[in-house]
Amino acid sequence: MTTSMRKNLKTVLITVSLGLLSSVAMADEPQTEVELTHWWNQPGEVAALNEIKKGVEQRGGRFVDTPIVTWDKLRSGIINRITVGYPPAATHWLIDDDIFDLYKMGVVYAAPMKHNGQPIKEVLLDKIYDDVTESGKLVALPLGIHFQNTALFNAAIYRELKLPLPTTWKQVLAQAPSITEAGYLPVAISNEAWQLHLVFNTILLEVMGHSDYEKIYLKNHSIEPWREQLTRSFELFLQLRAIADEGQKTRSWDMAARMVGDQKAAMHVMGDFAKAELTKQGLKAGDDFLCSLSPGSGHTIIYAIDAFLMLNVKEPYLKRGQDLLFEVALDPTVQAAYNAKKGSIPIRHGVDLSQLDACAQASYQQWISPDTQVTRFSGVANPLRTSFFQAALSRAWKETGLSAEQLADELIKSDESSMQPRARK
Repeated sequence: MTTSMRKNLKTVLITVSLGLLSSVAMADEPQTEVELTHWWNQPGEVAALNEIKKGVEQRGGRFVDTPIVTWDKLRSGIINRITVGYPPAATHWLIDDDIFDLYKMGVVYAAPMKHNGQPIKEVLLDKIYDDVTESGKLVALPLGIHFQNTALFNAAIYRELKLPLPTTWKQVLAQAPSITEAGYLPVAISNEAWQLHLVFNTILLEVMGHSDYEKIYLKNHSIEPWREQLTRSFELFLQLRAIADEGQKTRSWDMAARMVGDQKAAMHVMGDFAKAELTKQGLKAGDDFLCSLSPGSGHTIIYAIDAFLMLNVKEPYLKRGQDLLFEVALDPTVQAAYNAKKGSIPIRHGVDLSQLDACAQASYQQWISPDTQVTRFSGVANPLRTSFFQAALSRAWKETGLSAEQLADELIKSDESSMQPRARK
């Protein structure tokens, strides 16, 4: 064997050995994994999440998700996991001021400030950028904008009865007798406390107006000055309870939404994510069902931002998963597919809006309109006050003989007592 041949053979053996070592190393290294905790359990929500999953898997990642029953349980569970030092790599979150508190505590991983080389400030819509950044850091990864004050209407019922879509709660109540007489339920609703709260917020918005409504959930701020507006709001709420059916006692929010699609109910008030329950039935927005801001909203949008919080983890394969999730979630194609199924609107520029249904396209135009006022869904930021509201609304819905004045008084007293300094023992 010549010297040249020996050198070539040595080179080949080294190359093969390195390849084998590389293969062994790769076999030992766990696959890039997106570990996600969320509370998306309904068919429309799962279909939207699957668009994220598909994007992860197409890029070679492993998608592992853990669904939780409700937002409240997810939130408390995540806080507990952070406390014991075992956070998930990523979790679904509704944007509130807590994200900045968690970031300052050092438990949140700030996402990159560029996506595919483009500055995040140029990628995200202006309002969204402001809501998810702190001192030039991307604290949360936004996914979609949900309107929390949305009404879904069965188009056939309103055409049959020649009724205009109601724009105030008084108009809803005025139309109720003719809708009931025709054999339909005027408003599909359940007795779930959080759903009652969403509906009541739209009544508050109508009675109080945008400026005062923005203040009603501020922490360390008494609601006593709005006693009269709260009383009027409870009066409308009790009138709505009077036209509800008995089925609401065992009905969930998604079942209520599908009653609109089944032509059993004329209207359902919920976040626009409820629309996904109708599109999942094969119904077409703008044709089979109609959408608008809920009665009483005027030009004000109560919005929430679905987002992922990426938490500080040590495992390299989970860190790579966080980077992959960032890449996928903000991809314009994934944004279009995800929001089309979720019922929300995109959080970034450059998304093909033609993939969205007629309702979402109209919502996007409302969002960017200079005539629109927006206020973030405030109940998330003040969970204690929210619990007082939900307790009062549940009593109003389930018990008889309670007056609006009594309900307002009990709510104010509960809230006031929570703000009193505790006596030291």
